[in-house]
Amino acid sequence: MTESPEAVLKEYFGYDSFRTGQAEVVNSLLSGHDVLAIMPTGAGKSICFQVPALMMPHGVVVVSPLISLMKDQVESLIRQGIAASYVNSTVPFGESIERLRDLYRGKIKILYLAPEKLEPSYFTDCLRQVPLSMVVVDEAHCVSQWGHDFRPSYGKIRTFVDLLPHKPVMAAFTATATPLVEKDIKENLGLVHADIYRTGLDRPNLSFRVLRGLGREEKEQLLLRYVKTHKQESGVIYCATRKAVDSVYTLLRTHKIQAGRYHAGLSEQERKQAQDDFSFDRLQVMVATNAFGMGIDKSNVRYVIHYQMPKSLEAYYQEAGRAGRDGARAECILLYSARDAGIQKYLLAQSDLPAEQLDIEYRRLNQMINYCSTSACLRNTILTYFGETPEDTCGHCSSCENARARVDITDVAVLIFRTIRNVNESFGVNVIADILKGSRSRNIRDRHLDQQMTYGKLSFEKTEHIRDTIHTLMADGYLLQKGEPYPSLYLTPMAMRVLSGDGRVMGPAVGMERMAAEQVIDNLKFTGDRGALFEQLRRLRTQMAKEEQVPPFVIFSDATLEQMAAVRPVTRDELRQISGVGVFKLEKYGERFLKLIRDEGNEETETPREENKNLAGERERGEAACIYDYLVSVRNRMADDQGIKPFQILSNRTLMDMSFRRPSQESEIKAVYGIGPAKFEKFGLLFLNAVQEAKHRLEQIECTVDVESQDSGFHIYVEQCIRRLKDSGQLDDVTADQLRKAAEMRKTTGDWPAGLGSSYRKELTKIMKIYRQFMETSMEDI
Repeated sequence: MTESPEAVLKEYFGYDSFRTGQAEVVNSLLSGHDVLAIMPTGAGKSICFQVPALMMPHGVVVVSPLISLMKDQVESLIRQGIAASYVNSTVPFGESIERLRDLYRGKIKILYLAPEKLEPSYFTDCLRQVPLSMVVVDEAHCVSQWGHDFRPSYGKIRTFVDLLPHKPVMAAFTATATPLVEKDIKENLGLVHADIYRTGLDRPNLSFRVLRGLGREEKEQLLLRYVKTHKQESGVIYCATRKAVDSVYTLLRTHKIQAGRYHAGLSEQERKQAQDDFSFDRLQVMVATNAFGMGIDKSNVRYVIHYQMPKSLEAYYQEAGRAGRDGARAECILLYSARDAGIQKYLLAQSDLPAEQLDIEYRRLNQMINYCSTSACLRNTILTYFGETPEDTCGHCSSCENARARVDITDVAVLIFRTIRNVNESFGVNVIADILKGSRSRNIRDRHLDQQMTYGKLSFEKTEHIRDTIHTLMADGYLLQKGEPYPSLYLTPMAMRVLSGDGRVMGPAVGMERMAAEQVIDNLKFTGDRGALFEQLRRLRTQMAKEEQVPPFVIFSDATLEQMAAVRPVTRDELRQISGVGVFKLEKYGERFLKLIRDEGNEETETPREENKNLAGERERGEAACIYDYLVSVRNRMADDQGIKPFQILSNRTLMDMSFRRPSQESEIKAVYGIGPAKFEKFGLLFLNAVQEAKHRLEQIECTVDVESQDSGFHIYVEQCIRRLKDSGQLDDVTADQLRKAAEMRKTTGDWPAGLGSSYRKELTKIMKIYRQFMETSMEDI
């Protein structure tokens, strides 16, 4: 094949360019070099070997650990016009041999293979006769006993490759690998001299949040509220035990939420059915242990919630990373309580791990606890753990969002440090918290710890809040834990400096975690709504997926639908430019999506204010509605002048986003939803000036509105004034609803309804005059 990798990428996958790190891996493999690539989930690992596979002369074998992963990826490749198949325990022996023949004949380009199939057998004898250009090992960390997902069957891979008559290129991929795991992968797969690629592990589309201090009932209520307000979105809820999975599953089903469950205690058929239902969007949410999900190919998971803390940051980042694989926004939320650490320690104590590995697992667990407790940027905490050195905070994790709420907690910290020092660093978190609380437990009294000078000094705080503060101090580097499984607390040099009066401690106020949890849910309440056109595109995708009996994301990803809704292509050439629309999918699906977009564009059915109601407070929403109406008037006049439809200039959603953001410079308007380079070149500066003019007029007439948005800025302004009348006690003989109808009648017909008092007519006349003053403008004013 003489095409370039970029041409193959565009033709088959619909992408204009490679993501960060992909091109280097692709070129290395095409040059005949072995590769070990450590790339985060969602970074496009599959593209890195699928593009070279299409350009290589012979077939390619991909060793993959899960049957469901193979099935999903093969279906996706076939939908893109790429010949692929798989062989695993579900494929009869005769059919397996036939698929090898197809690989030999070139009828299949990529063959996914379960690692168990590499056991010496007639099948492997036949496979050795097939010329192979490349052997790919997916989820390569499974080959390492120090990895968090060790699979003994992966140990057969190197032996199989070494016995091939002609050595193919080797490529190994994994999402997370510490230096120890990386070393194991290279040695066990024979990749000591391979090209190593570590792309940044950052996933900017993911928002990380840890909510602490929640009891079981509070966790359940939070889960219900979140899932219900994201009822159109797919999500995964991870639990540490089967019992917790069953409990959360029952909770959701009791409240009429379409949930499935997945854990090792269910039959294989039950697990397969649940996973299929989730992949096909027949289930809204999956509740599961870590047995679910490694390598799942479902790209439109919009949130991952950990109901309980996992055992390590490696496990957490891989599980959380199953959200937002299509590149669109997604949420990763961890609900942490002190009991979670106890559950994980119990599970470790029941294991039969060697002492050396058990020590490693305890250290991993403590790092996980530190993540749950830190007040530092959560993204940076993860990246630092994996050896990266981030320069800036992410700005949108729970720690960054709560940074303004950090206060001086030096006095509380000093009490904790003194207590630890006074007991000679001999006790753990629970005992230190009990001393400060003033507990009368037998454990405290028998050890005479109630005689400590700091005993009861924090009696006014809840014990769990004191524990949370201790964990935060550990995570922030003031304290250390040593001596598993029952560790004691030790002071670090940072804590000693504070005790000597040479430092202050900033952190969350004691007990603020529950308030923070409530605030997070309120802030996230409406993030699932992405506009009317997007929902119509999603419904069409679901319908087409049912017709073809494939998962919806196989047709187009959420990210592709979002771009369609923003750009609104109306021709095949325009649709071809959308990321994720390749030649095969354009021919197969393009016309139906184009028809929907054309029809929707003529009807202008968007309801942009509703989708943006989460973006600002009531006052901001009202002011934004006034600006929005002004921008609509500007756009509509432009459309009339040019003889085109308004949405061909800018969509309603783009104007609404602009009205909330209120950009004041070029870089800011370029960040507005739906403003690409072409739109900016044509309309950017004009609408930038329009926003400034609208803001100026808003300041002049003091159009301050503090109610929820309705159908137009006019209605919003009326609502504001009605509220003012109600607050002042002036609504005595007329209802607010009557005033709304009176204002609409006057605006539409110029008449007042019979019986409306003169004082109200006067008030409403003033309202309309001010609103008209805001809206009266012409293109020359801009």
